[in-house]
Amino acid sequence: MSTPHPIHLRCAGHEDARAVFDWRNDPVTRAASLDSDPISWPVHELWWKASLGRADRVLIVGEDAWGRPVGLVRFDALDGRWLVSIQIAPERRGQGWGRALLEGGLRRMEGKQGAHRFTAQIKDDNEASRRLFAACGFNPCVGLEWTLVRPRRRAAA
Repeated sequence: MSTPHPIHLRCAGHEDARAVFDWRNDPVTRAASLDSDPISWPVHELWWKASLGRADRVLIVGEDAWGRPVGLVRFDALDGRWLVSIQIAPERRGQGWGRALLEGGLRRMEGKQGAHRFTAQIKDDNEASRRLFAACGFNPCVGLEWTLVRPRRRAAA
């Protein structure tokens, strides 16, 4: 499925904290998450501020053509690979934004970070994420883990 409009990717900022908090506490998002407990605003706010300053974490927001956020893709450095997670704004689910955001985030990580090894942890009953990550080239591995390894890009001469 393609998005109705092109997606624009940008680094997350302080202004995104509330939207990501709301998306994370959405009941459908919580049910799909490994940690399904609600998160309080003070806990999220501290986590968000710390996350924005970490070199081993990349937070990318996807926006529609009008600058409205559609979701967040997160990359955490982990033993020579990047752990990937994604959140889509509840009102944007089922419209193709997840694939556009994930594919765009992977390309950005390859280009800016030189990343080529990615891992996601997906619950067995999370069919939407399983379809999304499979469509983007991830394969089930062990347990909840899905992996994607892309060839390293050669630098232009």
